[in-house]
Amino acid sequence: MPAPVRQDSEPSIRWRRQASASLTTSVLTIYKERLAGRRDTAMRDQQYQRERKAAREAFQRESILALQSAVTELAEAAYAELDRVLTESQRGGQWPAREWKTPTAVRWSAAVLRLESSRARVFDDELRSLAAQLRNLAGDSVWAGSLDSAMQASQPLESLLIRFHDVVARALPALY
Repeated sequence: MPAPVRQDSEPSIRWRRQASASLTTSVLTIYKERLAGRRDTAMRDQQYQRERKAAREAFQRESILALQSAVTELAEAAYAELDRVLTESQRGGQWPAREWKTPTAVRWSAAVLRLESSRARVFDDELRSLAAQLRNLAGDSVWAGSLDSAMQASQPLESLLIRFHDVVARALPALY
């Protein structure tokens, strides 16, 4: 004869199954939420990195273009001053060497200041170095004590300007 079935065991088994199912659902829900949270955090981090990179690249584009403009402005100021001094020397027969009491070359100071402030914002060491070399060469030609030293200082200016613009042309596409 079969063993008598206790009637209270059937509800107990049902309760255990429900508790087990409920516990399993809770654990899976918690796991799913944690996984989704990690994924959301990773996506936010990636978005933040993309935005930061885009902002850095935009800043560098603007800074490089400002430096390029400042370098061009400095060269224009140097050439204008050399033309003025050359004309004056042809009239007077003597090279008018600049002194501290000589009025500042037109737009020279502003061009140097703009170049330096623009140069400070550029991260590319080669561009910064070329801009400094251009500033020094232009300054040497403007402050030259003789026609020969002005010619010697200004001759490499154009080729250095071309090199500077070539480096700018190589640097910019990577920032777009």
